[in-house]
Formats: sequence, C-alpha cells, structure tokens
Amino acid sequence: MAYFREKNGNYYAVFYDPSRQPERKWKTLRTSDKENARQKLADLERKYALDVFDPWQEDVPHEGLTVQAAVDRFLSKRCKKKGLREKTIDNYRYTLEAFADSTPVQFNIRYVNEGHIREYIGRDDLSQTSRDTYYRQLKTFFRWCNGENIVQDNPIANVDQPGAPDLSAEFLTPSQLSHLIETIREDAEANSPQVGDGEVLWIIDVIKFAVYTGLRRGELCDLRWGAIDLESGFLTVQKTKDFDTKTGNEEQIPIISPAEEILRRRQSEREENDPSERVFKGVNGNPLNTDYLTERFRHYRRLADLPEGVSFHNLRHTCASLLIMEGTPAHTVKEMLRHSRIEVTMGYSHLAPEKFKNQIEDGIGGLDLDE
Repeated sequence: MAYFREKNGNYYAVFYDPSRQPERKWKTLRTSDKENARQKLADLERKYALDVFDPWQEDVPHEGLTVQAAVDRFLSKRCKKKGLREKTIDNYRYTLEAFADSTPVQFNIRYVNEGHIREYIGRDDLSQTSRDTYYRQLKTFFRWCNGENIVQDNPIANVDQPGAPDLSAEFLTPSQLSHLIETIREDAEANSPQVGDGEVLWIIDVIKFAVYTGLRRGELCDLRWGAIDLESGFLTVQKTKDFDTKTGNEEQIPIISPAEEILRRRQSEREENDPSERVFKGVNGNPLNTDYLTERFRHYRRLADLPEGVSFHNLRHTCASLLIMEGTPAHTVKEMLRHSRIEVTMGYSHLAPEKFKNQIEDGIGGLDLDE
C-alpha cells in the first residue's frame, strides 16, 4: 500500500510492505502542492504495480560526470534519439554549453545547486524572454539527468520560473509552443508503454492545426474530411448535425503548408473514405469532445509551466498575434480569423507598432499637402 504525507511544507510518498526492510519507505514527491502530490503518488503506484519502480531500490548516480559531459550525453542520447530538428538541438547546445561554461572547470554535475542556476538565468544581459527560454531548456535537461540517475536531486526543482512577458497570457510565443509540444512528447515517452501514442500524441496535431488555421475549439472538434479540399488549398467551416458555426454561415480558410502536411499524413492513415469522418480524434479514435480537449490542454499547459491564464482559445489569439507580428495586413488577418469587425483585428496592432507605423507611412507618408 502507499499514501502521501506532508512534512515541513513538502509532500512524500510512503510505501508500506511488512515483508521488506524497512517496512516503510519514504520517497520525496518534490512538491508542496497537495493535488500535485496526489497525482504524482498515483503515477508511482501505477509504476510500482507494473514492477517498473521499486521505492526500496536506491539508484546510484554516475560517478565523476562533469557538467559538460552530461550536456554532451544529453545532446547525443536524448536529443538525437528523439529526432529533434537540428535547429532545436543547436538551441539546446547553445544554452547548455553556456551553462556548463558558467560553472567551474571539470565541475561534477552532482554538485550543481539552485544558486548556479539562478545566477545563470538572472544575468543582467538577458531579456525576460531569454530567461524564460533558458529556464525551460535547463528544466528539460535536469529532468532528463534525474531520470538517468546522473543527479540524485534535481537542482532546478525549487527554482521558480522567471516571470513571463506581460503578453504571454494573450498568446504563446513560438518558443513556448515548441516547449509545450516537447512536454507532451516527453510525457508520452515517460509513461510508455503504459500509455499508448494514440492516448497522448493526438493533441499535438490539434494544437499545431489550431495555430496554423485560427480555428475555434468547436470548429476543430467537428472538422470533417468532406470539408477539406487539398487540391484548392482551402477548408470549409460548415454546419453539421452536431455543430453550428458561430455566424451560421459557411466560411473558407486557407490551408498553409504545415497544416497541409498534417492533413496529408492523417489522410494516409485513414482506414475508410467517409467524408463525414472527423479529421481529429481523441483516445482510441473516439470523436473529440470540446470539454475533454480543454481539460487535456490545461493538463499539459500546467505540466509545461506555461502561464495560468493560457487556455486552448489562446491558440486562436496566437495565430492572429503571430500574423500581425510578421507584418500581415490587418484586413488579411480579419479574413483569416473571420472577425466580425476590423476593430477586433486592430486590437492586435499593438504587438507590432513599428510594422503598423511603416504600413501607414507607406500609405500616406509620401503625400505632400503643401503642393
């Protein structure tokens, strides 16, 4: 049997077996939150029942591994194994090698503590966005080290995430999106084989497609293959017996290249050619439920330590925000997001003031009223 106990503000899992010595074994859950402790205990109980975790077995960390050696092992074993893009691996390499350089020469990674991490991400020359990115990359690195028994205690566990930019609750940055998707993959890998790919990874396609199209939650859940026209490069948001569009009208959305890649891959995996079949499905191929989608997104948002204010609907804001910041004209964004009024779209103009100003300059800046 197992239960959890609070001690000095932190929670511990307590495993009891009268046939073992000692009869009770305490394992830290590394959390001060009761609900989080409950979830972690449930995960450990499942692994214990499956004989993949033994709380009485003490793990011995690798001896003599320097910070740089641990970084090299992470980049070669973890990043390459997961098939990450070279650009993503290069970003990890830049951050982690710089962190290794900030520690003493030949420093053993077991002796890295919270102070080393706070000093590295708290430098005056870093922007708030960089601090946030470095923190998340270091967290992924040390979580892996902990899982590989390279460190006994995760030194970043008690380091608070740097404050995110003020606008992060409105939309997610590309870096935050990549981190969220990476967190979902890590969670699936950590729970494999108990959790199958179909039970977790389906949500990655949904998140990406939401950002690439700006579709609303209900529109994504009800999207049918009969509404997809890959030849013309458009999809139709249409009424069905289970769903009514927000305006009551059918509307077309362009399918950009990365969204098309998702659709073609999913199309190749279809077992039948039924136009009423939903494009996106949840666990075991069941139709997506909007409330379930919201709940799973919230779960992974918390797992990725993203701002509490971010909801699934913010992916629609993310689509609009990224378009505006890339200089897309407001009227084009209005059509893409199907805003009822241009004033709604103009609410994003503050995200790219220079581009907005330049567009106005190009429009009437050359008009000489003195002539």
